Amino acid sequence: RRVHVMEKSIIKIKSMSFRYENDYIFKDFDLEIKPNSFVCIIGKNASGKSTLVKILEGLYPASGYINIDGYLLNNFYLKKIRRSLGVCFDNPELHFIGETVKDDLAFSLENLEYSKEEIESSIQNISKKFKLDNILEKSPSEITESEKEKVAIASSLIYNPKIIILDEAIHKLTPSDKKLVFKVLLDYKKNEKLTIILITHDLEDTLMSDRIIVLDKGKIILDDTKEKIYKDEKLEKLGFTLPFMVKLSHNLILYDLLDRVYFDEEEAIDKLWK
Repeated sequence: RRVHVMEKSIIKIKSMSFRYENDYIFKDFDLEIKPNSFVCIIGKNASGKSTLVKILEGLYPASGYINIDGYLLNNFYLKKIRRSLGVCFDNPELHFIGETVKDDLAFSLENLEYSKEEIESSIQNISKKFKLDNILEKSPSEITESEKEKVAIASSLIYNPKIIILDEAIHKLTPSDKKLVFKVLLDYKKNEKLTIILITHDLEDTLMSDRIIVLDKGKIILDDTKEKIYKDEKLEKLGFTLPFMVKLSHNLILYDLLDRVYFDEEEAIDKLWK
């Protein structure tokens, strides 16, 4: 019986239910995510964002149909699924297993039985991308919060998963580190066809994405491209603070100075100067 079927979606959830004690967090929940997309999932506290990540990682058992990278989510396929999935949680301390940054980067590769040479070259490669060369021999206690977060993301990417889930995992990055991390992620998306799922409460972080999903009490209340979602005021009505560029665009549209919502400052400035 061949359960490994190639899905058009890299993640497909149908009629999923999950309850904690007697309360349903998800009931008959459906979601599909296309390969090589960049999806942001946003929602207030207790909307179900982190629970969803734990279900996808196989940490919380849920009922219903869940297929990740062509494999049904169950104990039999869990190892294969975890090979396709890089997950980064909001506390980078939890990621540190090794005594040094280098040990930590090597950890998942050793588990996947990479050779010594492969481990060495993978560490070199990822360190260059994330600018970690100068901290490889340092212990977690010797590096900054932003560096810890970069290391956590680098170790989730080092074995080339097909999907990376960042669960509130970029809010401790300094602005320059955040810029670098986004650049690396978008390079992976372009060159390795990586699917990126970013769970965030900061709407500024959604501006790079292709699609925004708004969760509320375990239900999807908005799901569209960022262009469509930021066109109307729904998010503000739900109590979210709009990204600066979106707010500015809305105001300038009122004065006929801009014709649409801009996500890139330079593009908007070009338009205004013309």
